[in-house]
Amino acid sequence: MPESSRDRTSTGATAGDPTCANCGRDRPESFCPRCGQSERDYVRSLGSVTGEFFRETFELDSRLTQSLKLLLFKPGRLTTEFSRNRRAGSVSPVRLYIFASFVFFLVMSATGALDTPQLRVGLSDAERALVESELPSDERIEAFKAALPEDYRSKVDAILDRPEDDPMRAVVLGAIATEDPGEMGPIERFFLRGMIDLFHDPSIIGQRLIGNMPIAMFFLLPMFALALAFFYFRKKRFYVEHLVFALHVHTFTFVAYTLALLLPGSQPGVWFRLGCVLLPGPYLLIALRQYYGDGWLLTVAKSLGVGLLYSLVLVPAFLISIFLTG
Repeated sequence: MPESSRDRTSTGATAGDPTCANCGRDRPESFCPRCGQSERDYVRSLGSVTGEFFRETFELDSRLTQSLKLLLFKPGRLTTEFSRNRRAGSVSPVRLYIFASFVFFLVMSATGALDTPQLRVGLSDAERALVESELPSDERIEAFKAALPEDYRSKVDAILDRPEDDPMRAVVLGAIATEDPGEMGPIERFFLRGMIDLFHDPSIIGQRLIGNMPIAMFFLLPMFALALAFFYFRKKRFYVEHLVFALHVHTFTFVAYTLALLLPGSQPGVWFRLGCVLLPGPYLLIALRQYYGDGWLLTVAKSLGVGLLYSLVLVPAFLISIFLTG
Protein backbone atom coordinates (compact mmCIF):
# COMPACT_ATOMS: atom_id res chain seq x y z
CA MET A 1 0.00 0.00 0.00
CA PRO A 2 1.40 3.48 -0.88
CA GLU A 3 2.63 5.57 2.03
CA SER A 4 -0.01 8.30 1.46
CA SER A 5 -2.76 5.69 1.67
CA ARG A 6 -1.34 4.32 4.95
CA ASP A 7 -1.24 7.85 6.39
CA ARG A 8 -4.84 8.48 5.51
CA THR A 9 -5.93 5.13 6.94
CA SER A 10 -4.05 5.73 10.17
CA THR A 11 -5.60 9.15 10.74
CA GLY A 12 -9.00 7.98 9.62
CA ALA A 13 -9.81 11.40 8.14
CA THR A 14 -9.91 12.84 4.64
CA ALA A 15 -11.48 15.90 3.09
CA GLY A 16 -15.19 15.77 3.88
CA ASP A 17 -14.68 13.50 6.90
CA PRO A 18 -16.53 14.86 9.99
CA THR A 19 -13.59 13.90 12.23
CA CYS A 20 -10.62 16.25 12.62
CA ALA A 21 -7.40 14.50 11.57
CA ASN A 22 -5.34 16.67 13.93
CA CYS A 23 -7.11 16.26 17.28
CA GLY A 24 -9.68 13.56 16.57
CA ARG A 25 -12.68 15.67 17.64
CA ASP A 26 -15.87 16.02 15.66
CA ARG A 27 -15.67 18.71 12.98
CA PRO A 28 -19.19 19.92 12.11
CA GLU A 29 -17.91 22.55 9.63
CA SER A 30 -14.89 23.23 7.41
CA PHE A 31 -12.69 24.15 10.40
CA CYS A 32 -12.27 22.25 13.65
CA PRO A 33 -13.77 24.25 16.56
CA ARG A 34 -11.08 22.92 18.93
CA CYS A 35 -7.74 23.22 17.09
CA GLY A 36 -8.74 25.29 14.05
CA GLN A 37 -7.37 22.92 11.39
CA SER A 38 -9.29 22.93 8.12
CA GLU A 39 -10.66 19.87 6.38
CA ARG A 40 -8.24 20.26 3.47
CA ASP A 41 -6.10 17.24 2.64
CA TYR A 42 -2.74 18.11 1.06
CA VAL A 43 -1.76 14.47 0.51
CA ARG A 44 -2.57 14.57 -3.19
CA SER A 45 -0.93 15.38 -6.51
CA LEU A 46 1.63 18.19 -6.72
CA GLY A 47 -0.35 19.97 -9.47
CA SER A 48 -3.45 20.15 -7.31
CA VAL A 49 -1.55 21.45 -4.28
CA THR A 50 0.35 24.03 -6.40
CA GLY A 51 -2.87 25.29 -7.95
CA GLU A 52 -4.46 25.73 -4.54
CA PHE A 53 -1.37 27.55 -3.26
CA PHE A 54 -1.54 30.15 -6.04
CA ARG A 55 -5.30 30.51 -5.66
CA GLU A 56 -4.90 31.23 -1.95
CA THR A 57 -1.88 33.50 -2.43
CA PHE A 58 -3.24 35.66 -5.22
CA GLU A 59 -6.98 35.07 -4.77
CA LEU A 60 -7.37 33.84 -8.35
CA ASP A 61 -11.13 33.55 -8.22
CA SER A 62 -14.21 35.70 -8.80
CA ARG A 63 -13.04 38.12 -6.12
CA LEU A 64 -10.00 39.05 -8.22
CA THR A 65 -12.21 39.73 -11.24
CA GLN A 66 -14.59 41.85 -9.17
CA SER A 67 -11.73 43.75 -7.52
CA LEU A 68 -10.00 44.50 -10.83
CA LYS A 69 -13.28 45.62 -12.41
CA LEU A 70 -13.85 48.16 -9.65
CA LEU A 71 -10.20 49.18 -9.49
CA LEU A 72 -9.75 49.74 -13.22
CA PHE A 73 -13.09 51.17 -14.27
CA LYS A 74 -14.49 52.84 -11.15
CA PRO A 75 -11.72 54.89 -9.50
CA GLY A 76 -12.16 55.17 -5.73
CA ARG A 77 -15.04 52.67 -5.60
CA LEU A 78 -12.96 49.76 -4.29
CA THR A 79 -11.70 51.90 -1.40
CA THR A 80 -15.24 53.05 -0.70
CA GLU A 81 -16.36 49.43 -0.42
CA PHE A 82 -13.53 48.81 2.05
CA SER A 83 -14.55 51.81 4.17
CA ARG A 84 -18.11 50.48 4.24
CA ASN A 85 -16.69 47.15 5.50
CA ARG A 86 -17.86 45.33 2.37
CA ARG A 87 -14.78 43.15 1.99
CA ALA A 88 -16.06 39.62 1.37
CA GLY A 89 -16.43 40.06 -2.38
CA SER A 90 -12.99 41.56 -3.08
CA VAL A 91 -9.32 40.76 -2.70
CA SER A 92 -7.58 42.40 0.26
CA PRO A 93 -5.76 45.65 -0.68
CA VAL A 94 -2.38 44.26 0.39
CA ARG A 95 -2.70 41.07 -1.66
CA LEU A 96 -3.92 42.99 -4.68
CA TYR A 97 -0.97 45.38 -4.41
CA ILE A 98 1.54 42.53 -3.99
CA PHE A 99 0.10 40.70 -6.98
CA ALA A 100 0.20 43.79 -9.25
CA SER A 101 3.70 44.86 -8.14
CA PHE A 102 5.03 41.30 -8.55
CA VAL A 103 3.74 41.13 -12.12
CA PHE A 104 5.07 44.62 -12.90
CA PHE A 105 8.62 43.98 -11.68
CA LEU A 106 8.62 40.56 -13.35
CA VAL A 107 7.61 42.07 -16.72
CA MET A 108 10.03 44.98 -16.30
CA SER A 109 12.88 42.59 -15.62
CA ALA A 110 11.92 40.26 -18.49
CA THR A 111 11.55 43.03 -21.07
CA GLY A 112 14.78 44.78 -20.09
CA ALA A 113 12.92 48.07 -19.77
CA LEU A 114 15.56 49.51 -17.45
CA ASP A 115 18.60 48.43 -19.42
CA THR A 116 20.87 51.48 -19.52
CA PRO A 117 22.48 52.21 -22.90
CA GLN A 118 26.17 52.95 -22.95
CA LEU A 119 26.90 56.67 -23.26
CA ARG A 120 28.61 57.64 -26.51
CA VAL A 121 28.84 61.37 -25.85
CA GLY A 122 32.33 62.84 -26.04
CA LEU A 123 33.84 66.06 -24.76
CA SER A 124 34.24 69.09 -26.95
CA ASP A 125 37.72 70.48 -27.61
CA ALA A 126 37.15 73.28 -25.09
CA GLU A 127 35.91 70.89 -22.43
CA ARG A 128 38.82 68.53 -23.05
CA ALA A 129 41.29 71.40 -22.72
CA LEU A 130 39.69 72.43 -19.42
CA VAL A 131 39.93 68.88 -18.09
CA GLU A 132 43.55 68.50 -19.17
CA SER A 133 44.45 71.78 -17.49
CA GLU A 134 43.19 70.46 -14.16
CA LEU A 135 44.46 66.89 -14.34
CA PRO A 136 45.50 65.57 -10.92
CA SER A 137 49.01 64.31 -10.48
CA ASP A 138 49.85 60.61 -10.42
CA GLU A 139 50.53 60.92 -6.69
CA ARG A 140 47.08 62.44 -6.16
CA ILE A 141 45.45 59.62 -8.12
CA GLU A 142 47.28 56.96 -6.12
CA ALA A 143 46.39 58.65 -2.82
CA PHE A 144 42.74 58.83 -3.91
CA LYS A 145 42.64 55.15 -4.77
CA ALA A 146 44.47 54.18 -1.57
CA ALA A 147 41.60 55.61 0.47
CA LEU A 148 39.10 53.34 -1.33
CA PRO A 149 38.34 49.64 -0.83
CA GLU A 150 40.29 47.33 -3.13
CA ASP A 151 37.40 46.52 -5.48
CA TYR A 152 36.76 50.24 -6.04
CA ARG A 153 40.41 50.84 -6.92
CA SER A 154 40.08 48.49 -9.87
CA LYS A 155 36.88 50.25 -10.95
CA VAL A 156 38.61 53.63 -10.88
CA ASP A 157 41.46 52.18 -12.96
CA ALA A 158 38.96 50.85 -15.52
CA ILE A 159 37.30 54.27 -15.78
CA LEU A 160 40.62 56.10 -16.16
CA ASP A 161 41.67 53.69 -18.93
CA ARG A 162 38.82 54.93 -21.13
CA PRO A 163 39.38 57.40 -24.02
CA GLU A 164 40.29 60.95 -23.04
CA ASP A 165 37.02 62.36 -24.38
CA ASP A 166 34.89 60.05 -22.20
CA PRO A 167 32.74 62.34 -19.96
CA MET A 168 32.62 59.82 -17.11
CA ARG A 169 36.40 59.68 -17.04
CA ALA A 170 36.47 63.47 -16.84
CA VAL A 171 34.04 63.51 -13.89
CA VAL A 172 36.10 60.96 -11.97
CA LEU A 173 39.28 62.94 -12.64
CA GLY A 174 37.50 66.02 -11.34
CA ALA A 175 36.51 64.16 -8.18
CA ILE A 176 40.09 62.97 -7.71
CA ALA A 177 41.38 66.53 -8.06
CA THR A 178 38.97 68.02 -5.53
CA GLU A 179 37.96 65.29 -3.10
CA ASP A 180 39.77 63.26 -0.48
CA PRO A 181 37.91 60.05 0.49
CA GLY A 182 39.88 59.90 3.73
CA GLU A 183 38.34 63.17 4.90
CA MET A 184 34.78 62.41 3.79
CA GLY A 185 31.94 61.55 6.14
CA PRO A 186 30.00 58.27 5.83
CA ILE A 187 27.27 59.76 3.62
CA GLU A 188 29.80 61.41 1.26
CA ARG A 189 31.75 58.16 0.93
CA PHE A 190 28.49 56.31 0.28
CA PHE A 191 27.60 58.54 -2.68
CA LEU A 192 31.19 58.59 -3.98
CA ARG A 193 31.24 54.81 -4.15
CA GLY A 194 27.80 54.85 -5.75
CA MET A 195 29.07 57.27 -8.41
CA ILE A 196 32.05 55.02 -9.14
CA ASP A 197 29.74 52.00 -9.43
CA LEU A 198 27.41 53.78 -11.86
CA PHE A 199 30.23 55.21 -13.99
CA HIS A 200 31.98 51.86 -14.11
CA ASP A 201 28.85 50.00 -15.24
CA PRO A 202 25.75 52.15 -16.04
CA SER A 203 23.63 49.01 -16.54
CA ILE A 204 23.41 48.55 -12.77
CA ILE A 205 20.93 51.46 -12.65
CA GLY A 206 18.18 49.20 -13.94
CA GLN A 207 19.32 46.25 -11.87
CA ARG A 208 19.29 48.22 -8.64
CA LEU A 209 15.93 49.83 -9.39
CA ILE A 210 14.37 46.42 -9.92
CA GLY A 211 16.06 45.05 -6.81
CA ASN A 212 15.43 47.95 -4.43
CA MET A 213 12.26 49.72 -5.58
CA PRO A 214 9.88 47.12 -4.08
CA ILE A 215 11.47 47.83 -0.70
CA ALA A 216 11.41 51.57 -1.33
CA MET A 217 7.72 51.44 -2.26
CA PHE A 218 6.99 49.66 1.02
CA PHE A 219 8.16 52.81 2.83
CA LEU A 220 6.73 55.25 0.27
CA LEU A 221 3.15 54.03 0.59
CA PRO A 222 2.78 55.20 4.22
CA MET A 223 4.21 58.58 3.15
CA PHE A 224 1.56 58.89 0.44
CA ALA A 225 -1.11 58.00 2.98
CA LEU A 226 0.26 60.65 5.35
CA ALA A 227 -0.01 63.26 2.60
CA LEU A 228 -3.63 62.23 2.07
CA ALA A 229 -4.32 62.42 5.79
CA PHE A 230 -2.82 65.92 5.90
CA PHE A 231 -4.93 67.34 3.07
CA TYR A 232 -8.10 65.47 4.01
CA PHE A 233 -7.94 65.76 7.79
CA ARG A 234 -11.40 67.38 7.84
CA LYS A 235 -12.90 64.17 6.44
CA LYS A 236 -12.11 62.50 9.78
CA ARG A 237 -11.09 59.22 8.18
CA PHE A 238 -8.80 56.76 9.89
CA TYR A 239 -5.22 56.52 8.68
CA VAL A 240 -5.81 52.95 7.50
CA GLU A 241 -8.45 54.24 5.08
CA HIS A 242 -5.94 56.64 3.55
CA LEU A 243 -3.44 53.77 3.39
CA VAL A 244 -5.91 51.51 1.58
CA PHE A 245 -6.61 54.32 -0.89
CA ALA A 246 -2.84 54.62 -1.46
CA LEU A 247 -2.57 50.86 -2.02
CA HIS A 248 -5.35 50.91 -4.59
CA VAL A 249 -3.91 53.90 -6.47
CA HIS A 250 -0.45 52.34 -6.60
CA THR A 251 -1.94 49.01 -7.66
CA PHE A 252 -3.65 50.74 -10.60
CA THR A 253 -0.35 52.44 -11.46
CA PHE A 254 1.43 49.08 -11.55
CA VAL A 255 -1.28 47.65 -13.82
CA ALA A 256 -1.08 50.63 -16.19
CA TYR A 257 2.73 50.51 -16.34
CA THR A 258 2.68 46.75 -16.89
CA LEU A 259 0.41 47.25 -19.92
CA ALA A 260 2.77 49.96 -21.19
CA LEU A 261 5.71 47.54 -20.99
CA LEU A 262 3.80 44.85 -22.88
CA LEU A 263 2.69 47.11 -25.74
CA PRO A 264 4.87 47.28 -28.87
CA GLY A 265 7.23 50.22 -29.23
CA SER A 266 6.23 50.90 -32.84
CA GLN A 267 3.24 52.85 -34.16
CA PRO A 268 0.48 52.87 -32.97
CA GLY A 269 1.59 50.98 -29.86
CA VAL A 270 3.85 53.83 -28.77
CA TRP A 271 0.82 56.12 -28.38
CA PHE A 272 -0.99 53.53 -26.27
CA ARG A 273 2.18 53.20 -24.22
CA LEU A 274 2.23 56.93 -23.62
CA GLY A 275 -1.44 56.84 -22.65
CA CYS A 276 -0.81 54.07 -20.10
CA VAL A 277 2.11 56.00 -18.59
CA LEU A 278 0.05 59.20 -18.25
CA LEU A 279 -3.16 57.50 -17.13
CA PRO A 280 -2.39 57.33 -13.35
CA GLY A 281 -2.57 61.14 -13.18
CA PRO A 282 -6.23 61.58 -14.19
CA TYR A 283 -7.05 58.31 -12.42
CA LEU A 284 -5.81 59.74 -9.11
CA LEU A 285 -7.85 62.89 -9.67
CA ILE A 286 -11.07 60.98 -10.32
CA ALA A 287 -10.42 58.58 -7.42
CA LEU A 288 -9.87 61.48 -5.01
CA ARG A 289 -13.07 63.13 -6.21
CA GLN A 290 -15.15 59.96 -5.85
CA TYR A 291 -13.73 58.75 -2.54
CA TYR A 292 -13.35 61.98 -0.55
CA GLY A 293 -16.30 63.80 -2.11
CA ASP A 294 -14.82 67.28 -2.60
CA GLY A 295 -15.64 69.45 -5.61
CA TRP A 296 -13.47 69.31 -8.70
CA LEU A 297 -11.62 72.57 -8.06
CA LEU A 298 -10.72 71.63 -4.50
CA THR A 299 -9.82 68.10 -5.60
CA VAL A 300 -7.41 69.42 -8.25
CA ALA A 301 -5.77 71.72 -5.68
CA LYS A 302 -5.40 68.94 -3.11
CA SER A 303 -4.12 66.47 -5.71
CA LEU A 304 -1.36 68.93 -6.61
CA GLY A 305 -0.51 69.30 -2.92
CA VAL A 306 -0.44 65.54 -2.38
CA GLY A 307 1.72 65.12 -5.48
CA LEU A 308 4.16 67.80 -4.31
CA LEU A 309 4.56 66.31 -0.84
CA TYR A 310 4.90 62.82 -2.27
CA SER A 311 7.51 63.90 -4.82
CA LEU A 312 9.64 65.33 -2.01
CA VAL A 313 9.97 61.76 -0.74
CA LEU A 314 9.72 59.90 -4.07
CA VAL A 315 12.67 61.58 -5.80
CA PRO A 316 15.17 60.94 -2.96
CA ALA A 317 13.87 57.37 -2.67
CA PHE A 318 14.39 56.92 -6.41
CA LEU A 319 17.99 58.16 -6.18
CA ILE A 320 18.78 56.17 -3.04
CA SER A 321 17.41 53.00 -4.66
CA ILE A 322 19.98 53.50 -7.43
CA PHE A 323 22.92 54.11 -5.10
CA LEU A 324 22.07 51.27 -2.73
CA THR A 325 24.00 48.13 -3.42
CA GLY A 326 21.97 45.43 -5.20
